[in-house]
Amino acid sequence: MLLEKQIQILVFKVDNDTFEPIGEVNQYDSLIWPDRFSGYANFELWAPITDENSEFFKEGNILWCGGENAAIVEIVKSRIDEKGTKTFNVKGRTLEAYLEDRIIWGTYSATNKPVSTIMYEIVKQQCVTPNVKAALRKIPYLELGGGYGTPEYVAFGGNIDFQKTGGAVYSSLLTLAATADIGFSVKFYPKTKKLVFVVEEGVDRTTGNTDGNDPVEFSTDLEDILSSSYYKNVQDNKSVAWVQGEDTGASRKSVISGDDAGTGFSRKELYVDARDLQSTVMNDDGTQTTLTTAQYEAQLKNRGDDKLAENATTENFEAQIRVFGDIQYEYGVDYQKGDKVTVRDNQLDVVVSARITESQEEYDDEYALVLTFGYSYPTIMQKVKQKISE
Repeated sequence: MLLEKQIQILVFKVDNDTFEPIGEVNQYDSLIWPDRFSGYANFELWAPITDENSEFFKEGNILWCGGENAAIVEIVKSRIDEKGTKTFNVKGRTLEAYLEDRIIWGTYSATNKPVSTIMYEIVKQQCVTPNVKAALRKIPYLELGGGYGTPEYVAFGGNIDFQKTGGAVYSSLLTLAATADIGFSVKFYPKTKKLVFVVEEGVDRTTGNTDGNDPVEFSTDLEDILSSSYYKNVQDNKSVAWVQGEDTGASRKSVISGDDAGTGFSRKELYVDARDLQSTVMNDDGTQTTLTTAQYEAQLKNRGDDKLAENATTENFEAQIRVFGDIQYEYGVDYQKGDKVTVRDNQLDVVVSARITESQEEYDDEYALVLTFGYSYPTIMQKVKQKISE
């Protein structure tokens, strides 16, 4: 089967004062186009050096291939090979990279709030309608989606206590999303000249899901799994954390998180310096809020839990899934990026629920679709590649 080698790539100039299309890339040799469930992904493009492409591939321009995903031109290399062929190699990240350009200015604090709400609030306060230096720090064209701020908004991700002083907005969003197993993205709407930040859950399509969704299951018995491996690593594992917060010396606030009952060789301790967490927090209106002892200790414990999660046992199930020929499920129709699916490997006696964390389309002499699975434990980390050629 012969597929179209290329798709349409439109180029937009987007800066503080401009949001307009400037043309279409009519000549290119190869494109790797990604879309990630949580955070930014990296694209790569190879194209001939022409006067037109020289205008398109300028720092800050946005490439769009349709849909809601777009990417920023950030790295441009030019080369001439031994045959005299002149080529651009263009790289960059999807629009979530804009969130790395803002920090949490001051302290953000939340007590018993849904994770999705915390993420929307951070982006609103630092990027959309900033509390500090608003005219300077607002990211142009950025709005909040997902129904946030309307009666239709439904929070998700579970309630937590969270406090953060400084640091990039993006890194805080990644931590929060990973904690709640949810995703976030910045969507591109050129017709309305909007960038829209959204927090998403994905759909549970695992076998036996209670949401009534049609299940998607890949199985060795059905020859969906072409190859697989199981991996476990306990080198970095920690079981209990001693977390210290504000004050000094003997007065310093401390809590313990994790399994404090472990003894001997099974006890693996971690120290967490959380002095950035404060019991007195400055509000947006200039007033101060003082957390109760219980609330502050909950903040410390949450920080300890986050650090323990970063030092957990690594347990991965890797599988190459057949996604060509006579397949049961079609990507983009039966399941999407962000969905959870079931993978059953009876040869290794492993059954996992895995989330599709990234899709990557490759346009070259052949078309390829690469799916990356992850998050759940055990998780599928193997990139699954679909090659379709003539």
